[in-house]
This record gives sequence, C-alpha cells and structure tokens, in this order.
Amino acid sequence: MSTSADSTDSDSAGVPAGDPRWAGVALGIDVVFWILGAGLTAYLAGAALGFSPDSAQHYSNFALVVLVMAGVLAVRNLVYSRRDGLPVRAFWPRLAVALIALVTTAVSFGYIRWHATRLETAQPFFEGFDLVIGFVMIFSVLVLNWLHWGWLLTTVIGAAIAYFFFGHNIDSVLFMVPEYDTNFVLNYMGLGTTQGFFWLVQLATDSIYFLVIYASVLLGVRTVEMVLEVGKACGRHVHGGAAMAPLFGSGVIGAVMGQAVSNVVLTGRFTIPMMKHYGYRAPMAGAIEATASTAGQILPPILGLSGFIIASMIGVPYIEVALSSLIPGLLYLSGSLIAVLVYARRMSLPKLTERVNYGVIRRVAPTFVISFVVVVWLLLGYRSPSYAGLFGIAIALGLCLFQGRYRPRLPALLRALDEGLVLVTVLSVLLIAIGALAQTVLTTGLSGRLGSVLIAYLPDSQLLMLLGAMLVSLVLGLGLPTPAAYLVASLAMVPFLQQAGIPDLQAHFFVFYFAVFSTLTPPVMVSILAAARLAHAGLRETVVHALKIACTTFIVPFAFVYNPSLMSFPDIGWDIVLPLVEVLTIQVGVAVSAFGYLLRPLAVWERTAFGLVALLGFVTMTQDPVLWYALTYGLLACLATWVIVPRFLTATAAPCR
Repeated sequence: MSTSADSTDSDSAGVPAGDPRWAGVALGIDVVFWILGAGLTAYLAGAALGFSPDSAQHYSNFALVVLVMAGVLAVRNLVYSRRDGLPVRAFWPRLAVALIALVTTAVSFGYIRWHATRLETAQPFFEGFDLVIGFVMIFSVLVLNWLHWGWLLTTVIGAAIAYFFFGHNIDSVLFMVPEYDTNFVLNYMGLGTTQGFFWLVQLATDSIYFLVIYASVLLGVRTVEMVLEVGKACGRHVHGGAAMAPLFGSGVIGAVMGQAVSNVVLTGRFTIPMMKHYGYRAPMAGAIEATASTAGQILPPILGLSGFIIASMIGVPYIEVALSSLIPGLLYLSGSLIAVLVYARRMSLPKLTERVNYGVIRRVAPTFVISFVVVVWLLLGYRSPSYAGLFGIAIALGLCLFQGRYRPRLPALLRALDEGLVLVTVLSVLLIAIGALAQTVLTTGLSGRLGSVLIAYLPDSQLLMLLGAMLVSLVLGLGLPTPAAYLVASLAMVPFLQQAGIPDLQAHFFVFYFAVFSTLTPPVMVSILAAARLAHAGLRETVVHALKIACTTFIVPFAFVYNPSLMSFPDIGWDIVLPLVEVLTIQVGVAVSAFGYLLRPLAVWERTAFGLVALLGFVTMTQDPVLWYALTYGLLACLATWVIVPRFLTATAAPCR
C-alpha cells in the first residue's frame, strides 16, 4: 500500500519537522475523517442489526462514504507528510490530484446514490448524463486506487477496463471480444449499482468491515504485547527460542489483521531485534518475521480477506471456508517451525532467557480469548460476519476495562480505532477497484480462454498442470496485495484447474496459497523487503533464508489437492493421519537438506540425500503407489540410522571413558 510519504525526492526539502502551518489543517482533516468514519460505522451497525434500506441504496451509501473517506485519507497522508517535515515528491501536484479525486468521487458516487433505484431498474438503458457520470466514476476509482495501492495494480485494472471497451480491435481469435455498447460496458463497470465496482461492495459491507475494526480493537487493547509474551514463554523451552515470539505472535496477529506487510512492520520492530540479540543473523531474523507474518494471511478468521471472496465465488458460507483453511494453515506453521528449529540447532542458538511478563498474559488473554471465541461461535451459528464482528468489538471493549494496570488508555484505543478506519477504508478501495477487473474477465470470458490454452499446451498430467498453475499464480500475484493477487490468479487459473478435475474449494485454495506466497518470491517480495529493512540485513541473504523456510510450506497446496481430507475440519477421521505424516516427512527432509543439520552438521552428500527423501515424499503424495512409499521411508530409515546410531553409541560410550 503506497502513501504519499513513501517518496524520497522532494519539492519540500526545506520544510522543518513539525511545521505548525500544516498542523491545523491536519487536525481539521482528522475531524472530517473521524466524523465520516463514525457515521459509517453507526450506519453499518444498524444494518448488521437489521435496519437498512433496499440493497441498491444500502450499497451505494457505503460506496459513497467509504470512497469519500479514501479521498480525505489521501489528502490527509499528504498533509501529515508536510506537517511532519517529511520529503514528498511533487507534493502540490499530488495534492491537487487527491483533491480532484475527492471531488469527482463525491459527485459521481453521490449522483449514483441519489439515483440508485432508477439506475438499478433502468440498466443498461441509461440517459446521456448517466454515461458522463459513469466515466467520472471510473476515473475517480482508478485515481484513488493509485493513491493508496500504487501504479502496478491501477495499471492492471485500467488495462482490464480498456480491454472491455476496445478488446474488439485486437487481432487475435483468443483475445478478441465482441464490440460492446457503451451503455453495456458502463453498466458492468458499476453504473447499474450491482456489477463492476459494486461487485465486491457487499463483501466489504456485510463481511469485512466489522471484522477489520474488531482486529484493530484487539491491537488497541494490547493483544500484540500479550501474544508476544506468550511467544517468549514458549521460547524458554526450545533452542533458538527467540524465534517463537514471531512464529507465534506474528501468526496470531496476522490471523486477525490479514495483511502480511503491515504485520511485518507491526511486530517485526519488537521481534527482529530480540532474535538478533539471541544470536540469529540479521538476514535469518528478517526471513523468519516475513514468513511468520505471511502465515497470518492463510489462517482464519481473516484469511487475508480472500476467504470472503472465495466463499462468494463458490457460493458457500464463509465459516465453511474458514474451517477448511485451519489444517493447511497449521501445516504452514509446522513447516516454518521445523525449519527454524533445525537452523537454531545448527547455529547452537540458546533458549530464550528474557523475562516473561505473565501479568500481561493473565490480564489481556481473557479479553482476546473470550471475544474471539464469541466471534467464532457466532460465525459457526451462521450469523453474518458483520454481526459477529460487532459483538466481538463490544465484548473486547467491555472486558478491556478489567485489565487492571494493563487497561488501555483512551488515546491508545482512539489510535487503534483510527488505524482500523484507515485499514478498512483502503481495503474497501481495493475491493471496489478489483471488482471491475473481475467483472471484465468474467463477462468477456477471458478466464475460460486462458484455461483452454493451458490445457492445450500442457501434457495430460494433473501434477504438471498443478505445477504450471503454481508458476502462473506466483507470476500473476507479483507486487499485488493479497486479495487482488488471489482474484487475478483465480480468474485465470481456477477454470483451468476445474477442467483438470480439481474440486472448486481445492482449486480456489491452491491458487490462493500461491498468490499469498508471491509476497515471498522474487522479484517483488514485498514482505521480505519490509523485514530486511527492519533487520538492517542484505536483501539477497534475507531472500535466500526466507525461501529455505518457505520451501517447507510450498508442499501444503499440493497436499490438500491430493488429500482433500486435509480440508475437512471439523469432520476429520483416521484418513487424515497418513497425509499429515507425508507432509511432515517432506517438511523435515526439506529443512534438514536446506540447513544441513540433524543432530550434527551434515556433509553435502547427506544433505542431498535428505533432499531426495523430500522429493520422493512429494512423488509419493502425488502418485501413491506402494513402491514410492517403500523408497521414501526406506531411504529415510537408512539416513536416520546413519545419523542417529553413531550419535547414540558415542553418547553411551562417553561415561565409560
């Protein structure tokens, strides 16, 4: 997510820190943003409790207010930078663009809101001025998306919209589309209040809004401090225990935040210095934080927001998607944990000796656990996510009053709520913008054509097709935020995977996982960039270590495709045991091979042999004949005997000397 303060070149180089000339402006903008946010929150709370107008007016109300908030936020980011004396490239032109986007957004979406019922019933037969508003609407959303999410995603969405208008001019049988009427295209871009930009508004309104605010409230009541202390407590019992805080804390916080890069910045400033203090090299400390924070995107309840899109795409309640993700998410964490423990023993890292603040655990844990359990219980009862999130907020705010000396102060809660409003605003802009991208791909039939091409060119092998889908998903996800990365990759690849015989849920999750992994893979690797900067580590070394850890987790999507029982929680049986053993065997083989240690440092040929065990395990999982089982576990037994028996004999003989 880009902000105006990201730039280094400046036309404001001489502005002093804390420039008072902008402080009053910033305060005024804050007041406007808070009023809009409070009003929208109260309105949506009423809707969650059953008080709302018809759907056209309801969703156009949300789109209008949240996009105006996004315009105000874009102006606020720039004003904050000037107030704080931070350098901003082309400050005045950017401020002008932000103000223009704010005005055009208010005009276009205000018009759509005022005429929502007529536009919905008249579509696609719009009047002349309606079409003008439609083009202004497209301009406004693209500019706001550029201000908050950068040029890459905006370019992709803009190209998709242009393709919808002008794709009939492409001289290619594969990519040519019919010449659509302008009314038709603008209707599908959102002028009719049900398609395009409005396609994912229902998710933002009814599913995501209050869960994101709930996550911000948890942060405000000192949950970060609590889970990091729990991680410290775990780290006192294992070698290299300083990594338990990021593995546990970042995973839990990421699960409620759903944003990898934000999570790296939030928790990494505490966990990375602690890991370095206890002997972790800077690149490894950054790599651990990046991979742990990424785990939060594939763990319920938030699932990087993509879980809500998956539920919408396949037409099932969100709670079923969240439950299905639990075991694969835990397997991701198990792979990361195994890799870190092997590295810690290789480097002879100590157990954590840092003092654990059990007081904050005892006082804050009830607030987190009780509110979280209520949210999950309501979701399991098929209550709406908004309803569940609203109750979670109320319970967390009520219980935090009983945290004693760890009770949050009002300014801290207000800052957390402000961060929640900021996060839900920029995420809503993202969902609104990528709705047009999804609509274009679906309406023009582009996704089915891409799948047909891949089917035609790839051999008739499900494994090779999955490997091809993996590579395409990684490429399509580069540099994009998780929901956009997933949506782009799923629209291109899910039809292809379905044609290959993979069920809907597994197909969507396979693409989703690799869209998430794209934050860890070159060349963009935004999570690693953030972690390396916090660790003051070289980027290349951080990438290498992160990929070593991530290699233990890349097996998980293949595992649940070939073993659907891994996504059957809570209806699990004994048939899940063998797939779990297979995955853990592969993860151990990869970790030992990557870091070269099992009870002792390993020779090159030994590391290669353990890598071969991992490869054979992968083949066993995907092919399933008895011969592959015999080869995998036979070689593993031989290697374990070779490494463990001499160690055991040396240990038993030592007292005799």
